[in-house]
Amino acid sequence: MANEFTEKFVQKTERLKVGDPLSDDTDIGPVVNAKSLENMEGVVNRTVKEGAELLTGGERIKNKAYFFRPAIIKNVSPHMEIAQEEVFGPVVPIIIADDEKEAIRIANDSKFGLGASIWTQNLDKAEALSSMVESGIVTVNNVVVSDPRVPFRGVKKSGFGRELSRYGMLEFVNIKSVRFYDQLIYEHHVE
Repeated sequence: MANEFTEKFVQKTERLKVGDPLSDDTDIGPVVNAKSLENMEGVVNRTVKEGAELLTGGERIKNKAYFFRPAIIKNVSPHMEIAQEEVFGPVVPIIIADDEKEAIRIANDSKFGLGASIWTQNLDKAEALSSMVESGIVTVNNVVVSDPRVPFRGVKKSGFGRELSRYGMLEFVNIKSVRFYDQLIYEHHVE
């Protein structure tokens, strides 16, 4: 099953168009800057040197500023840099777990916890597994997408504060307590 998924994933990834983010037919725009581009290229190269297999992409697109061909890498060990650091770019490591318990252990064995995805046709299983994943958000059957109605925050060493919804708005204000004492009246309120 993992091999069938990987094959289809590579085929679909190779059909993605990298280009102008303002164009309707573009799937992936540029990365943020040269440093990010160099970081992704370095992570991919080091991962391959450690024994992983690059299935597609993983390089700059020549004569274009900060464009990077989406990379899929298999035979990745959970202890490789690519599985332990946030890359923030179109680079996908594939780690195959023997069962769900091992998959959760691998996912949680990280100092980060921004977002996670669970893909399954069994929604009861997804609900049970999502409570075990140490992540600020878990999206079922989709990539991680934020929703302005739902608060979001990373856990562990991911993210700064909470964003979105009423709770996210409260991150942008200072709450001050005022305690007023008079001889006979004690008033307490929060602004």
